Parts: sequence; C-alpha cells; structure tokens
Amino acid sequence: MTARFFPSFLAILLAVPLMGLLALTGCTGDEADRIDDLSDASFELVNQDSTTVTFPDDFAGQAIVVGYIYTQCPDICPMVTANMRQLRDRVDAPDDVAFVTITFDPRRDTPDRLRAYREAYGLGDTNWQFLTGDPDTISQLMERLDVRVELSRGSYEDDDYLIDHTDQISLIDPQQRVLFHYGGSMTPVDILAEDLATIRPAS
Repeated sequence: MTARFFPSFLAILLAVPLMGLLALTGCTGDEADRIDDLSDASFELVNQDSTTVTFPDDFAGQAIVVGYIYTQCPDICPMVTANMRQLRDRVDAPDDVAFVTITFDPRRDTPDRLRAYREAYGLGDTNWQFLTGDPDTISQLMERLDVRVELSRGSYEDDDYLIDHTDQISLIDPQQRVLFHYGGSMTPVDILAEDLATIRPAS
C-alpha cells in the first residue's frame, strides 16, 4: 500500500517539495517507508484546559490522527476538523486511537479559544485534544511535521491577519513514526479509515 495524499489547491502550492517523499512512503513501518520517526522528539504544549501535554510522548502506544488548524481560518481548517470528526465517528472513537488538533497560530489560539472552538464542533465531552504552545515550539513542531505556514495578509503585530498553510492530516503509529500525510480537507474518510486500521495497535 502506498501513502495517500489528496492535496487542495493551497496544499499543492505549499507542499510540492514533499510530494517526492510522500510517493515513497507506505504503511509497513520499515525505515524506508516512514516519513519521520518522532520517538526522539519531545514538544511541550498545552491543551484546551491549560494542561501540559508532551507531544508525542503522552500518546505513546496509541495510533495518532493529527490535524493542523488555526481557529480564525475562513475555509480549509473547518473542513480539516470536520473530516477528522467524520473519521472519529467512523471508527467509533476507540481508546487505542488519539485524535489531536494542533494550532499553528499560538499567538491568538489560546487554550480558552481552542476550548471554544472544540465545543463549537460538539467535542467538549470527548478526549480529543486541541493543543497550542509558545511560538518557537509550535514553529519547530510544524517544521518537523512538514506543515508550511506563512502570513498572507496582515502582520503578527496585528490581531487581524490571515495565514496560508499546508492542508494536512497525519497518521502516526503507536511507535511514534509518521507514516502518512494527507490533504486534510478533501481526503475521503474511507481512505483515512483504511490506513488507520493498518496501524492501530489492536489491528
């Protein structure tokens, strides 16, 4: 099986350098088939409740579905979140799969704002984590996970700015290896569920 990548127009613009690498990836978990191994990484973040979360260590032993958003995104990010929610519903929210959303706009996306966003999607009573952190840590994490981010309007000194970004969902296996990147807003849920089944610890 090969990795799945269904880019939106924006993802095509921002993720072209990744395509050669993604074409080589697969789900076997062999070193040649992984995108990255995060077992040597540790990023201290906070969730929507201001609780410290160490990524990916705190999800060790689980398959991780990760989406990347900012809460003031006018188009792509709501579709990424909706796609992940459909996937979660499809697989019936099993304990061996962690659903995680990470903002790449930590200057505005405080825990309170992430909590409100999470509740707006009806996820307030779930264990789905929405994560933020200091800007340097978030920048390093986005780089590690192949998420490209740049301002398209305004400046970070203002509260009113827009961000161009990679449209992406990632699957990370229980050994903390990144095995799949997808066009997050438009990859069919059937494809996500099929690939997730191959990396779940219960599989």
